[in-house]
Amino acid sequence: MSLSINDEQKVNILMSALDERYASLRVIRERVQSIGIWSLGLLITASGWVIQSDVSFSFTQKVMLLTGLFIAFYALRFRYLEDLERGFKKQQQVAVRLEKALGMYEPNFFDKNEEDPIYPRAWQDAGNKDGNGKFFQSTHLLLYVGFLALVTSIVLTCTDHNGSRQYQHFDNTHYFYQSYEQT
Repeated sequence: MSLSINDEQKVNILMSALDERYASLRVIRERVQSIGIWSLGLLITASGWVIQSDVSFSFTQKVMLLTGLFIAFYALRFRYLEDLERGFKKQQQVAVRLEKALGMYEPNFFDKNEEDPIYPRAWQDAGNKDGNGKFFQSTHLLLYVGFLALVTSIVLTCTDHNGSRQYQHFDNTHYFYQSYEQT
């Protein structure tokens, strides 16, 4: 069966497909941004709670907490976000292909007096290794900062041999740390 489609119908099909790609990119971007911001907020809040509360963790509790935290971080960062990033890049690649088919990267295609294409040539690299988008790297950095803050707060929670919380005090006159128990 041979399908006969005129140029106007082809443009409509390409535009519909491109609109769908743009919508998908927005949804993925919003999802990643929400996850990054919420995760950072929760991680920083949890680390603040650990620092400000009187909770003290035994060595075993620290190991269990950190193991659970590492597993959750791995699942979020290297499974879930990695999958979203792959989907995002594929959507970008398809969008670039559709934009090329519509002539968005060709000089003088829409306006004969303009030497530059409608879209910057650098946008053709979207979704590829040569692309310069840093959205996912920025989101990963937010997660790393929050994760490091929580891990640090858990690890540095000091306890004595009885499991009581110890506090570190910096003595400016002697320039060394003294440990004392809060009264």
